[in-house]
Amino acid sequence: MSPPSSTERLPHHPTARAFTLLELLVSVALLAFLMLMLAQITDSTSRAWQQGASRTETFQSARASLELLARELTPAVVDTRMQFVIAPGSILTAVGAPNVASGSPAILWMAPLGAEGSLQCIGFYLYRDDVHKFYRLKRIFIGPTNSSGNPSAYFPQVINLSNPLNPTAEPTPTDASWFTQSWNAIAFDDSDPSNTQAVVSTAADGVLAFWVEGLDSLGNPIPAVCNSTIHPPSALYFNSAAYFESASGAPFDNGQSFVYLAKTSQSLKANRVPAAIDLTIVLLDSATLARGVSIPQQTNVFDSNGALDVPDSVQAYTTLLQQNHIYNARVFSTRAKLVNGS
Repeated sequence: MSPPSSTERLPHHPTARAFTLLELLVSVALLAFLMLMLAQITDSTSRAWQQGASRTETFQSARASLELLARELTPAVVDTRMQFVIAPGSILTAVGAPNVASGSPAILWMAPLGAEGSLQCIGFYLYRDDVHKFYRLKRIFIGPTNSSGNPSAYFPQVINLSNPLNPTAEPTPTDASWFTQSWNAIAFDDSDPSNTQAVVSTAADGVLAFWVEGLDSLGNPIPAVCNSTIHPPSALYFNSAAYFESASGAPFDNGQSFVYLAKTSQSLKANRVPAAIDLTIVLLDSATLARGVSIPQQTNVFDSNGALDVPDSVQAYTTLLQQNHIYNARVFSTRAKLVNGS
């Protein structure tokens, strides 16, 4: 082969060079920007998923608990031997119930819910354990017999066999002892799996506040008996065995639809349940509770007539939550119409 002539050129090979410092800085900045955008998108998606899960959790819990409450309230019954009461939760503390939330009510009644319509004693109250962050709506359910088939020691005694001259165990018009006279701490101990005598269970978790308000036949809030200056002194909010009159088709001449009476020789106990019950709860999801937030005590606001003002009570409590930087608590309400309250 002859050597290349002077006019022929060898193939050109470009000289390789490194990145400049400026190019590296631009590349690193661009990569950091992309990583930051990806992190923000991931964080936003994660927060949206968590919020959606929290909403689903609270909505499902609220729906299940309020439906249960309303369904069991609807057939509530009373007569001269049985009561329906809305009371401060302290009446349960007095008989051994632990961690009853301060300021929240307990509601107790009788209803034909058992087999073949047998009467059961039912109740709900708010349980609050700040140490373990348990805020629970508790359900009381007591049948005439216990799990062993023997007569239940906690079932309210409709017949007082100890006094044959007065066989009706007529409830007192001032308190709820007809329900609670035989209750004790064992009845409320559902933390011990071996305790077969417990009559309580958890209806809903994450319930921070619980309001119960009775309505008369005209749909007006019933004043709390504890706020009456005429009726014999009582700590209860509503008592079917109290002395009162409730309008049916139209208000009384004074424009009121519900009045308490003084106890006289002519006074008769009403022995009536409310026409309806308004139920309101405030729920917070478990993820927020797990962060150790500080939960304020429930607040109750009463109007000038002595009736519970639920909207103002909720607003006052919501303000307290926000002061503690809790903004995702949700309020749920329902109304249960009582078939025997008209």
